[in-house]
Order: sequence, then C-alpha cells, then structure tokens
Amino acid sequence: MEVGYPSAQTEKKIVNKVLDSLGVSDTDFSEKLVNWANAIRKTFYDGGIDEVIATRRLVHISNAFAIFRDRMKAIEMCVNRFDEDTKTSFLDLYSKIDAGVDLEETEEVSEEEYPEENVNPY
Repeated sequence: MEVGYPSAQTEKKIVNKVLDSLGVSDTDFSEKLVNWANAIRKTFYDGGIDEVIATRRLVHISNAFAIFRDRMKAIEMCVNRFDEDTKTSFLDLYSKIDAGVDLEETEEVSEEEYPEENVNPY
C-alpha cells in the first residue's frame, strides 16, 4: 500500500507538534520547512531531481533544531546523507525560502569545526 505525503496543513501540524514537544516552538520555521519540502517534491515529480524530503526528515530536522538552535545547521545535519550536489541544491533552496538564514555562514562554521588537518582519512 502506498501512502502519499500529508497535505501542507497537516504536515505543518506535525512539525509544530514536534517543535512544541521539544520546547522550541517556531511556527515560522515549520511553515518554511513544509514549503521547502513541497518545492523539492514538486521538482522530483517534474523529473528535476532524484531525491525528496519526507515528513520523517522534517521531524529529524525539528529534533536537530532543538539541539543546535540553528535552522541551517539542523537542515545541513539532516541532509548529509544525500550526494554533494543534491545536498548543496537542497540547502540553497532553503536559503531562498528563508531569507533570514545565511548559507555561507553555515559553511564557514562547518569548516572551522572540522578543519582538514584533523580529518582521519581511514
């Protein structure tokens, strides 16, 4: 049995409940996450990309947001499973949907947290 994605309204309720339960209520963030996921799904259905963002991943992003208290950091952590091009395009799309985040700032922080000389190649 195949079950489709919930409506945007239902998905916002799901994300809001998760954020509320974690003590980080943010209806603006939940709305932008759902809009972002729907834009990605539309592109997927139109044949533009090979991956989608499921409701489950939005829940994971909500959990990461409760830990890091940073929208882009939470999203970045939860899209790391995708190949580099997909991950970059997903992050870029979110930065266009949420004008309040800075994609370059997140990338700089990541490089500072994990400098190349400390990376174990094995």
